Amino acid sequence: MKKQYSIAFGGWAARGLAYIWVIRYLEEQDIIIKEISWTSIWSIIWALYALGKSSDEMREIASSIQYLKLIDLDMKHGLLKGNKVYKKLQEIFWDICIEDLKIPLTIVATDLENGKKIEFRKWKLIDAIRASISLPSIFQPSKIENNMYLDWGIVNNLPIESLNWDEIIAITALKKGTEEMKLKRTVLWMDFNVWFFTMNFQILQKTIILMMKQNEDRSIETTGKSITLIQPNYGKLEFYNFNKLDELIEVWYEAIKRVLT
Repeated sequence: MKKQYSIAFGGWAARGLAYIWVIRYLEEQDIIIKEISWTSIWSIIWALYALGKSSDEMREIASSIQYLKLIDLDMKHGLLKGNKVYKKLQEIFWDICIEDLKIPLTIVATDLENGKKIEFRKWKLIDAIRASISLPSIFQPSKIENNMYLDWGIVNNLPIESLNWDEIIAITALKKGTEEMKLKRTVLWMDFNVWFFTMNFQILQKTIILMMKQNEDRSIETTGKSITLIQPNYGKLEFYNFNKLDELIEVWYEAIKRVLT
């Protein structure tokens, strides 16, 4: 009998690209995915999976994207307008609706007005994805009809509770939060304190990771379901390493292979 799971996954920038090789492993093992939930930017990978695309097709799409060309600055409402990202989503998904996909799909976002969770199960796919990726200060909030939406990852980066199936694979893209900060830099065999901006970037990153890790742990502990957690060891791979696709996907492939076998 084929193994059957639901999958919940959280995003964290470039590391979400690595989900492609998670899907490669699922294909190889002939594992059936009953339903999917996600939040944040690499919802695009699992949308392609629910659409019926193979891991090889996803890798080709991910490799062809010129990420720097998707930047459209807007310093008033957020770092990025998101219009170029939306146009790219249109090229990939056209006008497909969530309810038309081959696998039941839940895309989770935050209602900016009241902070409540919104679960998109029936909607235009690219609009739901755009709402889900609206990370505060990075993307402008997404407007659908008269409502404004943000990334649900700010409240819960791993939306396990949105799934109905009892056997769940939960996939986190976060580091464990225990990594030491770099306080020194070496130049010509001499150690210097890191720059002010470098230090503050590390502090901000660590703070965000710890907050997101706490809400992921809370989600895992309160569901009462059978959960298999996948959390790779990224080593020196960071969330902004979009140029290291091959390394990222290999890390993920080995992680899910190690846990599920």
